[in-house]
Amino acid sequence: MIHKIIVNNVTCDGCVNTIETELKKIDGVDNVHFDKSSLTVKVKGTTTRETLTKTLLELGYPEKN
Repeated sequence: MIHKIIVNNVTCDGCVNTIETELKKIDGVDNVHFDKSSLTVKVKGTTTRETLTKTLLELGYPEKN
């Protein structure tokens, strides 16, 4: 399954690296790609969008509504 998430507060390459590194630690996350403010996350198994957005929020990058 592929989740597309638009996030706030991404201001530099360090932010992108943090997001990619931390999301890849989640069991089931297969691939993370960031383009501007749009994040594409490919997951396997039962990893939910809610798990991804909760992790992003904890990192300080809330989902943009």
